[in-house]
Amino acid sequence: MSNPYSGYSDTSISLNPEKLLEDHLGLIRYHAGQLIRRVPKSIEFDDLIDSGVLGLLEGAGRFDESKGIQFKTFISFRVRGAMIDYLRSFDWFPRSMRDNSKGLQRALSILEQQYGRPAEEEEVAAYLDLDLNAYRDRLDQVKSLSVVYFSDLPATGKDDDVLNMIETIADNPEDVPERQMAMLEFADHLAEAIANLPLREKVLLSLYYHEELNMKEVALVLGLTESRVSQLHSQMVLRLRGLLNLDIPDE
Repeated sequence: MSNPYSGYSDTSISLNPEKLLEDHLGLIRYHAGQLIRRVPKSIEFDDLIDSGVLGLLEGAGRFDESKGIQFKTFISFRVRGAMIDYLRSFDWFPRSMRDNSKGLQRALSILEQQYGRPAEEEEVAAYLDLDLNAYRDRLDQVKSLSVVYFSDLPATGKDDDVLNMIETIADNPEDVPERQMAMLEFADHLAEAIANLPLREKVLLSLYYHEELNMKEVALVLGLTESRVSQLHSQMVLRLRGLLNLDIPDE
């Protein structure tokens, strides 16, 4: 899937809905394509597109260029956030799968503390009393929860002024010192967690999220099957969730 930012410029931002959609449909399709691979087959690609369009329109109306944030960065958060909010509105993840996901995350965390390093697949499988293939099958089953919801991220603020991390990032953190501190602290924790990932998972993270390759392209780079990359991605996210103390949602 091509990079939707290629050749894009912030020099001309139109608030005309038709022009906005024309300019940013590629970005919407890009994020929908990333997410659709990690959700149940009952979720329609076109429904993700529709939610992304709503995020685009809502975000464009809230954009303030005086805050020094690039429009493409701001609107990308809003589009992806709208899609993930749409996904979260469904109760499509069975309790048994949530329990399996929590068990995997807990096993990865316990073994890391025990060994003082990231646990190997074989070690996690043995801890869970599974053979390696069964462990990988379980990673496949919980891939839907490898979508990290924005509302799972740390929140900042008090009383009625609570913002989740995505709102802090999308806003200007210099407006409120507490927000800036919260974002910097989370960034430090995230960087530390990433540094503790196994090398192959670090490479996967860089290729998928920084270089913006899709799963098929990552598989070609790593010399693995696309299914295997998907399993490693699930394991990576569960490992990061544990390192960041993010609980699997119960709802």
